[in-house]
Amino acid sequence: MKIGIVTQAFYPYPGGVSEHVYHTARVLRQMGHDVRVVTTSFPGDPPDCEAMVRRIGRAVSVPVNGSFCPVAVCSHMKRAVRAMLDAERFDVLHLHEPLMPTLCRSVLSQAEAPVVGTFHASSDSRVAHTVAGRALGGLAGRLAKRIAVSRAAEATASQYTDGEFTIVPNGVDVERFRDAEPIRRLRDGRFNILFVGRMEPRKGAKFLFRALPAILREVPEARLVVVGGGPLSSYYRRYVPRECEPNVLFEGFVHGSMLPRYYRTADVFCSPATYGESFGIVLLEAMAAGAAIVASDIPGYRDVIGTGERGILVPRKSPEAIADAIVGLARDPGFRNTLSRRGRRDVERYSWDRVTREILDVYRTALDREVPDEGRSGTSVERERRVRQEAEIVVR
Repeated sequence: MKIGIVTQAFYPYPGGVSEHVYHTARVLRQMGHDVRVVTTSFPGDPPDCEAMVRRIGRAVSVPVNGSFCPVAVCSHMKRAVRAMLDAERFDVLHLHEPLMPTLCRSVLSQAEAPVVGTFHASSDSRVAHTVAGRALGGLAGRLAKRIAVSRAAEATASQYTDGEFTIVPNGVDVERFRDAEPIRRLRDGRFNILFVGRMEPRKGAKFLFRALPAILREVPEARLVVVGGGPLSSYYRRYVPRECEPNVLFEGFVHGSMLPRYYRTADVFCSPATYGESFGIVLLEAMAAGAAIVASDIPGYRDVIGTGERGILVPRKSPEAIADAIVGLARDPGFRNTLSRRGRRDVERYSWDRVTREILDVYRTALDREVPDEGRSGTSVERERRVRQEAEIVVR
């Protein structure tokens, strides 16, 4: 099967969607499918997988939902997309955030092959819902199948597009995080608290920074390791109390090969995000590495953590609750080990092999959907019949 995965976020741009696209494309190729990632251009070195990538236009970052989102800019987007579709002749198209301007919507409006859309975002903003609904226009009917990465993402998407959703979660490279070597220079007897994420409003880093005085009063050997950056990094550093600065390491962006080693070095992983997290890939990474988790009690995180089985959920925007949870884990290594064992056990459900097979099942259903022959060439209809037969063989 020839599969086109369309996304406005991909390497070298970091983030959960980039990870999702790369790993599902990799597994699909291992299964024998022909996969192309259709995306846009970003600053930085091209990834090792560039041979399977087609890029249209260039990315500009725009503020969306408390974060920064890349949007493809191209003076002839419609023509470029049309030429790409004609050249590739995909059997199935898979769009991540299908309503995002401009690349995904252009592909959705011109696609002839069945289109699967994955919705990642979670937002309570009425303005965002209104804008998304208007942007969708009459394109909703062009989606053969809809995927949401969590119930929180489904709740958001269902406010501006009708239809049933299949929940297929994000995944994690379990072995990569489980088997990583800890960073020796940080294994010096200190109690390591890890934060991973961009310095932006919704990630909530300032609430963790504000919790540091209370943490250090009870656990003076604690150290906060901050991995991530962004244009607001200097601004957010100001939230670290001056007396706590010696106990904080800002590591900035780290190469993907190093990231698992930071997780394996952590005693506790803390994600104090305040909103807009539909799932929480960082939680899966921490679980796979065996770190105990303290995270905000927000919908997307509840889907992963459950009701305390795999970590501690605390009220959002509460430095006091963050400090209490981290101090409690520092004082109770037995409970930390219990959370670690549960996380390592349960994270297997999110392996990329399993997640990708669930996505392949959705492709099969999309191909089985009755598509009117009117206005379509016999060649196009015949190709869909052939691909449906191939999908049957692959799934079996």
